[in-house]
Amino acid sequence: MVAPVSAASAAVTSGAIFNDPTVPAKQRVIADHIRSLIQGAAAGSSIRIAIYHFDDAAVASDIVAAKDRGVDVRMVMDYSTSTTGPATTVIQALGSRVTLCTKDAACIGSQGTPIMHNKFFLFSNTSGSTNVVVQSSANLNRSNTNSYWNNAVTMVGNTALYNGYLSYFNDLAAKAKNNDYYRTVSAGNTKAYFFPRAGTNESTDTIYNMLTDNVTCEGNTSTGTETGRTIIRIAMWYFSRDDIARRLRALADDKCWIEVVYTTMDAGSKGHLSGHDRIVLYQIDDGTYIVHSKYMLIEGTYAGQKDTKWVVTGSHNYTNAALRENDEAMVRIQSAPIHDQYRSNFWALRAAAS
Repeated sequence: MVAPVSAASAAVTSGAIFNDPTVPAKQRVIADHIRSLIQGAAAGSSIRIAIYHFDDAAVASDIVAAKDRGVDVRMVMDYSTSTTGPATTVIQALGSRVTLCTKDAACIGSQGTPIMHNKFFLFSNTSGSTNVVVQSSANLNRSNTNSYWNNAVTMVGNTALYNGYLSYFNDLAAKAKNNDYYRTVSAGNTKAYFFPRAGTNESTDTIYNMLTDNVTCEGNTSTGTETGRTIIRIAMWYFSRDDIARRLRALADDKCWIEVVYTTMDAGSKGHLSGHDRIVLYQIDDGTYIVHSKYMLIEGTYAGQKDTKWVVTGSHNYTNAALRENDEAMVRIQSAPIHDQYRSNFWALRAAAS
């Protein structure tokens, strides 16, 4: 029998959490957070899970227990994970409520060699909190807890955001093939983005457009550098969209400060980001640990608003596949407290990097 995690008796709160693969006691904090939400789901409520890699027996046990007590649990899995023991357990228990994406492909993406790369969780009612969305970078398997640095952000009570994710989940479950699926949902201080997005150049690159259309480098008084310059911090498993790197260098020319912690970066992107006084690169790839998060922090002026703090996070790497081929989700959040949680994590990544 799988032991429960600490009871999720208190109302769920919005905010971010981060595992630390180098500290055993902190390796499973994201997985255990998901477990607590599943365990707290009320009978008659619904859980929706979209996951790329699933191999966590404890979470599987919680899912089966939730189904047995009357929770409507539905999952979308990438086909590649369907033969693990925990996945088989869930598939047998939930039956048709599990959707396996197309073999060697995605659920929606239909170009190239796509994967269903999502890692998000939706709870209609858990521990007394409604419309709970968890967007993570973490798959539910051993490597993502023990070797990979990951993040998860929980957003509570935002009905428009919840419904936007739910609509995307339903399209994933329907295997609605569409290489130009791209959708956005604006919901108060958040905006969600769902992929794949068709296109051939930077004009249809969501991250490039964020940086080009919205970031201003000077004029802050209470955020950014001591001289009021906007700071952009990026933690990224794989960085190969050279247009983004080129735009970041242009922003550094405009006096923004740029820091990037990464695991893999292609030569073109590294060429744009190297050799600049206001860009610093850090790598985590020592043969044991990597950074698997995919987030960008903006502290300064964004969308014409000075002294603001923003987080852009999700399953979306800065790769062509994440933009053009894969099923992916990403969320932008304007929140000083959540930004500062991510900033603390970024500093920890930076300290762990070479």
